[in-house]
Formats: sequence, C-alpha cells, structure tokens
Amino acid sequence: MSHSLDFIGLNERLFVLRHFIAGNKEYSRRARNYRGIRTDVFEDWVNYARRLRYHVSNDLIDMAAKLRVIQDTAMEQVSAEIIRELDISCMDGKSLGSVLTGEFDLTLRESCNKIIHATSFSLTFRDARNTQPPYQYSYWNCMCRLEGSRGKRLWRMKLDVYKWADAMDWFLEELSGNVDW
Repeated sequence: MSHSLDFIGLNERLFVLRHFIAGNKEYSRRARNYRGIRTDVFEDWVNYARRLRYHVSNDLIDMAAKLRVIQDTAMEQVSAEIIRELDISCMDGKSLGSVLTGEFDLTLRESCNKIIHATSFSLTFRDARNTQPPYQYSYWNCMCRLEGSRGKRLWRMKLDVYKWADAMDWFLEELSGNVDW
C-alpha cells in the first residue's frame, strides 16, 4: 500500500499559491514594500522578502515532492507513457520557465526534481512606481531561480511559479481520471 495521497489538500495549496502570486503586487503596493537604501524601509523589505521566500520555497518543495510520489504511485496503474503524455499536455504548449545552464527539458516532472534537489533558491523581484501618492514599491514577479548539480554537471533554471502551479493542477485533474485511488 502506498502513502496516503491528499489530492484535495494539494489542490487547495495550488489554489492558495496562485492567489498569493496574483495579489502580491497589490499587497506590495499598499504596504509600500521597497528594497531601497533608506534604513527604515530596508529593514521592512528584508523581513518581507525573507517571509515570502520562506513560504514560496517550502510550498514548492512540499508540492513537488508530493507530485513525484503521486507520479510514481500512479505508474502501478497506468503506463509510464501516459504519465509522460500528461506531463507534456499539462503545459499546454507553454514553458514553465527557462533552462539557464545545463541541458534538460523543463517538464513538470523535471521541474519537481529540480525543486527538490536545488542547492540555491531565490525569488525575482521587480520595482514599480505608483503615482498616487508618488512612491516606489517592489514585488515578486512570480519567478524564481534555482541552481544545483547532477553529478558534476551544474544546472540553473528560472521557474514561472504561476504557470507551474497551473500545470500541476491540470496534471492532477487529468491523472485522477485515469487512476483508481
């Protein structure tokens, strides 16, 4: 017997992650989060960025590991070919990000492997300006950078977390129709 697989919980976490991403820019604007050089602003920025990195990193690791368990468990009932087809289909012709160093296809399965085995993780932020009242703010643009190695070969990638969450959700929905859990 396999691990207990919490599809509903995973689906809910993907839902919350996508809402977290969608609301991040507005939250940063309202909170006036800015990674500027003023001491009073900088300390707030560091705390915000640290908390955000913690939540995103932990959610990605947890969901990636669970998806890998689900994929491996599902292969007891469906062929590896069906899993590979779902992996390609879930991206709907869109890229989950980009490979910066190394040679690998950035499929859902491989992105999960990279998330799990990354030795470096960072979020990508953008600066913006609001005109009413005039101030700058910085927000997470839903991208993260991961680095690691496989053997002696280094790899680096950029992951679009929103597209990744969409692909995960689609994959799980399609897989659940093919497997008797």
